[in-house]
Amino acid sequence: MNETEFKLELKQKLEDKLGNDYCVKKDENLIYKVIIDKNLHYEPNNPGNPKRGDYAFQTDLLIEKRESNLPLVVIETKYGGFSTHDVLTYSTKALRHKEIYPYIRYGLVVGGKDKIDNKFFTHNVGFDFAFALKEIYDTDLQILKTIILEQLKSAERLLDIFTNKKRVDGFSSTIKLKPNLKKQE
Repeated sequence: MNETEFKLELKQKLEDKLGNDYCVKKDENLIYKVIIDKNLHYEPNNPGNPKRGDYAFQTDLLIEKRESNLPLVVIETKYGGFSTHDVLTYSTKALRHKEIYPYIRYGLVVGGKDKIDNKFFTHNVGFDFAFALKEIYDTDLQILKTIILEQLKSAERLLDIFTNKKRVDGFSSTIKLKPNLKKQE
């Protein structure tokens, strides 16, 4: 299996697992920058249809709220491993997207590996989650589904805070590791 095949299979499996409220899209573009030109016009001028190279980065997998096409979770995929450069590049890309979509959650899913290397933790600045998926079997896929559903819930909570200007009196972020995730099944 190569990275392209892994991405496509993961997309199909996640679509089946996530149900009707969300859709999973492959190779979608997402705006990372909005500027105002000398005529006080926004660029890109059609933010609903972002184009790669026109202030938009391409994502591997994008999970949207089906009813609104609202982007909530981005997943960058790698197969067989990842490099320090990958972590630096994609976690920075995540931060750029979060400047436009401050509620969006960003993850890395590595196929064909059974662990997330320490270089991820050393160099990550923008990812919200990472998961090693040695093979796309139901057990690990179920754990990944749980993680993604939690991330979707977090994105929707953050969006609600921004949209409704909710007053929040506390915030906490928790790190969960895969052995602990398996115990939650």
